[in-house]
Amino acid sequence: MQSVESLVRRVRAQGGKVTAQRMLIWRALEGDQTHPTAEDLYTRLKPLLPGLSLATLYNTLNELVEWGEVRRFDAGDGHIHYDPDCSPHAELVCLQCHTIVDAPAHIARPAIPAEIAGFRIVLRSEQFFGICPTCQAKSDAGSAAYPA
Repeated sequence: MQSVESLVRRVRAQGGKVTAQRMLIWRALEGDQTHPTAEDLYTRLKPLLPGLSLATLYNTLNELVEWGEVRRFDAGDGHIHYDPDCSPHAELVCLQCHTIVDAPAHIARPAIPAEIAGFRIVLRSEQFFGICPTCQAKSDAGSAAYPA
């Protein structure tokens, strides 16, 4: 995601309004690596701006997605997540606790084909599903306490 200052310039150049709600949402997302849902953001931001509505939050998130500033994805947990890091990368998703983290940059990603089945490919999303180290440790500790 661009800096908040760049977003301000962009919105003003397009004749849009830079509202307190937009600024708060943009600042909350800037550098956020937690892959929040809209509900996560709403819970975090509502105490800071009691007048914030869920509709305004969704509208602002949708704008950011349309502008290519934020990526929206489904991690299979029944929620839509948002990522302000639009650089090519994959997410690692824990199947037990639903933690989502960015995969290390050194993970090789095959080249994107120019076309598949007549579709011109413009971007892709990649997710790896597994068990995070914390859940593995809990499982290992549990199995040590309860041998088979």
